[in-house]
Amino acid sequence: MNETNELPVPLPEEDESALVGARPEESREWVINTYRKHQRVLTSNWIDQMLGEGRRDKTYIPPVLLDTNPIRHRQSIQEQVFPAPRIIHEDLLMTDHMKIMLEADCGMGKTVFLKYYQERLLEQTPHPVYPLPVYFNLGFLPEGTGITQFMESVHREILDVVLTEAQEDTELDLDEELLLVTVKALEREGRILFLLDSLDQLPAEDRFQVYLETFVEDKTFRSNRLILATRKFSFGPLATDSIIQRGKDAAFHVAFERINEKERRIFLGAAQKNKELENLGRYSPELMEVPLILKMLRALSDCKKLDDLKSRGEIYSAYFEHLLEEVSPKKEKEWTERYFDQLGEVALELLEDGISQRVNDIETDFSKKRLNQEGDNPLVQDGTIPSELEKILQQTPGRWQFRHPSFQEFFAARILAQKKNWRKTAILRCRDERWEEMLKFFSGMVSANEVFDIFIKQGALFLAGNSVCEAQELSEERRLLIFQLLKYQCRESFPQFARCRLIKIEDVIAANDSSVLRPFLESLLKRENRDGRILYSVIELLLSMNGINWSELVDRQEFDSLKTVKELETFLNEASDPETINLSNIKRWGEMVTVPAGKFVYQDETDEEDHVYLREYSIMKFSVTNILYKEFDPHHRLRFPQYSYLDDHPVIGINFYEAVVCSLWLGRRLPIEKEWEKAARGTDGRDYPWGEAMGYQ
Repeated sequence: MNETNELPVPLPEEDESALVGARPEESREWVINTYRKHQRVLTSNWIDQMLGEGRRDKTYIPPVLLDTNPIRHRQSIQEQVFPAPRIIHEDLLMTDHMKIMLEADCGMGKTVFLKYYQERLLEQTPHPVYPLPVYFNLGFLPEGTGITQFMESVHREILDVVLTEAQEDTELDLDEELLLVTVKALEREGRILFLLDSLDQLPAEDRFQVYLETFVEDKTFRSNRLILATRKFSFGPLATDSIIQRGKDAAFHVAFERINEKERRIFLGAAQKNKELENLGRYSPELMEVPLILKMLRALSDCKKLDDLKSRGEIYSAYFEHLLEEVSPKKEKEWTERYFDQLGEVALELLEDGISQRVNDIETDFSKKRLNQEGDNPLVQDGTIPSELEKILQQTPGRWQFRHPSFQEFFAARILAQKKNWRKTAILRCRDERWEEMLKFFSGMVSANEVFDIFIKQGALFLAGNSVCEAQELSEERRLLIFQLLKYQCRESFPQFARCRLIKIEDVIAANDSSVLRPFLESLLKRENRDGRILYSVIELLLSMNGINWSELVDRQEFDSLKTVKELETFLNEASDPETINLSNIKRWGEMVTVPAGKFVYQDETDEEDHVYLREYSIMKFSVTNILYKEFDPHHRLRFPQYSYLDDHPVIGINFYEAVVCSLWLGRRLPIEKEWEKAARGTDGRDYPWGEAMGYQ
C-alpha cells in the first residue's frame, strides 16, 4: 500500500490503449462516466422503491460495521470466547484487503446496505483505482454452473446500463461488440469494485465453487476489489477444514453491530406506545433487533394497527394482512386467508422434513417445486412468485426463501393450530430445537393451559418459559411453576429469566395441588425428561414440600439428609446402576485422588504461621468431562462447541447450580475454595500445578 492507500494496479500506457478513442464506446473514461450516471439513477430508484421515496430517514437505520477478524497477537481464553470487535470508522476501500466478507442474518439489511454503499460511491468523485462499483446478486447465476458464467453476466449487466445512453440519445450509435471489449479491458485492469449479494442463496455445490474460486484459488477476480454479503452458511461434506480456513484467511470479515437502544427508540417512534413490545422483545430479542421486523412494527404503527396487539402472532398476522391489503385493497379476506393457508402448508411441510430456515446452514433456500400447491391463489405462476408476496418471500430464478426465518415459523404455527392432531405434534416436537421458535408462536394460537401442560410434562421448560408472553390466558399456577423452575439460570445467557429470582417458593406450593405437583417434579428427575439446567430448582421445590431447606444444605455442603427423601432415591442411586448408565465412564473420568492432611500456602500468605491446615480429603483427578456430564444429563448440548467438543474435553458453560446437582448425582460435593486451591497449587504456593508462570500468563 502507498501513502494514499491506493493499490499498485498499473493503468494502460497512453500509446498502447488511448483513454479516449475515436468512438465513445472505445473510451474507458466515457464508459465509466456513462455507467456511473445511469447506475446512480437505477440504484436510487431501487432504494426509494424499497424504503419509500423521501422516507429513507424514517424507514432505514444505517448499520455500524464491526471488524470481526481474529486479533493476530496472542489472546486470553476470555478474549477468544467473548471477543470485542472494533467499530470500523474508515471507508471499506481504505482497508488493506482486496476481499471483504460481510456476514449477517436474514432481515438485517445486507442488500440495502450494498445498494446504499453503491449509491454513495456513485455520488462521490470516482475512486482513482475502482471507479466502477457493480452490484450483482449471485443467486441469479444459473443453477449448476458455479461461477463459470459469472463474469459474462456482469459484463452483460454493465453493457445494459451503458446502453441506456443510446436509448436517451437517439443520435448516438453504439457498437455493442466494441463496448464489450472496453468493459472486458476495464475488468482485466482491475477497475471494478464488485458488490456481491446472496452467496447463501446458491445451491450448496454452486456456493462451494464460488467460494473456492473467490477466496481460495482467486482465479476470477484478479486485481478487482470485492465486497460480498451473505448470511452464515456451511458446505457440509463438500469442503475440508483446510479449504475453509484458507478462505477465511483470504477475506477481511465484517458484521453489523447490534442496533442500540437510542436508534431503536428514534426509529420506532409512536410504535413504543404499545407497552407489550418491550416484554415480547425480552423473550424474543429479534423483535427489537432485526431491522426488517422493526420496519414491520413501524409500518403497523403508521397505519394505527399496532396499539392493541399483545403477542408476536397477532403482530405478524396484522402485518401480513396489511401487506396484502396494500397490494390488492379490493380483495376479500378469504383471498388473504387462502394465501396464508398455502404458505402455512409449505412452511409446516419444510419443518416436518427437518428443514428450518433458522437452523439449516447448508440448504439455506428451497426449490420452487415446493411451492406447487393446488388452489385459487398459486404461489408460483410461470416459475415466478406473485408480486403480492415479494415482501414475504424472496426469490431467484429457481429457488426461494422466506425473508426472515420467523415468517416460516409464523405460517407453520398458524396452519398447525388449525389441525386436529396438533397435540400429538406438540408432544413429539417440543424438545426439537428446529421447532422451538415455531411453537412459541403456536402457544398463543391454541388453548394456553393445554399446550403448556404438554410443554411442562415433556420437560420443555425453556420453551414454556420463552412462550409465556405469547399466551395471554395462561393460568397463574402454571406461570408461577414455570418461573420457579427457571429461577437459577445464567443472567448473561438468559436475561429474560432474571426476574424469576423474585418468585417465592411458598407461593408456588400454595398455588399448585401437591398431589399433582409432587409426581410431576419426580418425573423431571427421570433421565428421559431430565434437563440439568432446572434440576436445582426442582430439588429445591421438592425438598421444600418435605420441610427441608435446600439453600442451607448447599451452604453447608451436607447432603446426608437427602437420603431420607423418597422421591430422590432413584436419582441419587443412578450413578451406581449399571443398567442405567455406562459405569466405565464414571470409573474412568470420576477417578478420585487423596490429598493428605497438612498445611499449605493459601493465597499470598507466605509466612509459615499463616499457612492453612486442611484435613485429608479426596478430589476428582480430572475436571468433569463432556462424556461424564452426558451420563448425568443425557440431553445436554455443548454450549461452546468451538472450544470443547470431544468426549474427553472438560465440559464448559456449566453454572454453579448445575454443578451442585451434578456433584450430588455422583454422590459427591463441590470442593470448597481452600480444597480446590491446595489440590491445584500444592503445598508450596505455586502459580500453576507444574510450577511458576513463564512468559505469557
